[in-house]
Amino acid sequence: MVSLPSHIYFFINWPIFFFGVGFLSYIFFGLIRPLHVASWSIIGTSLSLFLSTYGEIGFCLIYAWYISRTNASSDKFWVFIFMQVNLIIITIQTCIIRIFAAAGTKQLTLISVGTTLILTSTLAAIVISLLVKKRSQLDQLRTLIKEQNHLQKSIIIYTGATCVSLYCFEAISNLVNIGIMLDLLILGIFTLSVIINLYSLFLILKSFSYYVELTWIKRAEASQRAYYTTLSQQQKNTNKLLHDYKNLLASLQLSLQQSSAAISPDTQAILSRAQASLNQAELGKSSFTSIKSDPLRSLLYLKWAESMNHNVIMNVQTEGIIHPLESSLGFAIIRALGILIDNALEETVRIKHHRFNVTLIALEQGLEVSVMNDVGSDFNLANLEKKDFTTKGDGHGNGLSIINELMQQNKNILIKKSVINQQLKITLFIGDS
Repeated sequence: MVSLPSHIYFFINWPIFFFGVGFLSYIFFGLIRPLHVASWSIIGTSLSLFLSTYGEIGFCLIYAWYISRTNASSDKFWVFIFMQVNLIIITIQTCIIRIFAAAGTKQLTLISVGTTLILTSTLAAIVISLLVKKRSQLDQLRTLIKEQNHLQKSIIIYTGATCVSLYCFEAISNLVNIGIMLDLLILGIFTLSVIINLYSLFLILKSFSYYVELTWIKRAEASQRAYYTTLSQQQKNTNKLLHDYKNLLASLQLSLQQSSAAISPDTQAILSRAQASLNQAELGKSSFTSIKSDPLRSLLYLKWAESMNHNVIMNVQTEGIIHPLESSLGFAIIRALGILIDNALEETVRIKHHRFNVTLIALEQGLEVSVMNDVGSDFNLANLEKKDFTTKGDGHGNGLSIINELMQQNKNILIKKSVINQQLKITLFIGDS
């Protein structure tokens, strides 16, 4: 029931609808559409003026239907939330006006305008703060509701039923001439109901968001385990092939030795080199069994296979059991070790040598990882300290810079470089965090 002149009532309530619809416009369209905000705020205020609470219920249903048809069905959720906030604000206005009317105050218009200014300013501050500081969170929340169909239906039914129920209760209370204290009690009930409703909703949505993230993490871990299983099987197959080739070469050598025909020195040299290469490759692969970190073992296997493709032996040696490292530290080590192995392989190919060494030593409180490779006579260790140093041309030389950045981010990693007898040795010392 409106107890103020129509133009005063319209002036009091229009700013609330204006800021509310403006906020919804920014949520729905990513910008504030002046025509959309002006037209729907006027429609909402007019329905409230002529039909009181029933008009507000009508506006809620009409606007929710319009948004669901022109934008996204899940956006009805935001309309219901706004209307619940609007109900609290209007109820506060009504209570204040009734209190002063009961006290015999004649300046009800001035009081109404003052109350409106305070409430509207508060609403405007909240809206602006949300749009400026919480824009990304609001987008994530809207996306979550929009994409999860089974969650979407439950949330919309819950907020819609709560909103309509509160407005119906307000409409019934307006039909009964109740006292001021009971009016304040109703305000408290409305406020508490909306607060509990909103708090419960956001807790549910936050929990569901965590559930979705956990589901994706589990799927990623399952894919990772499947990848490591496949890679492990490939390693076993490679070991089997190496063993079979080794036996085949031994049989071929024995067969040639037992034959009456003379074996040429070149043939004998080829067989001997092949046998030696297979022995070295098999020796390098045997060290992988003591590496219990799947990512680290996979990296070494892939780099070992890449080296074999370049006819270079990556000899892997381990001392002790290499246990998995803490996730962030382990990621840094894998990146750094991958860069060091790539550099060692490229330098070995460049100077036309055929092997380099990777050593992993388990320490009492950490891990020591070394990469040692031959270098050319023109190599100068001091050049490694220069920014963007490279022997590969423009656009390269970022590897050691990345390692230095990783060391700055992880204080538990130390690096040591040395050259002895034309061999470059770079060692990473990893301490427990």
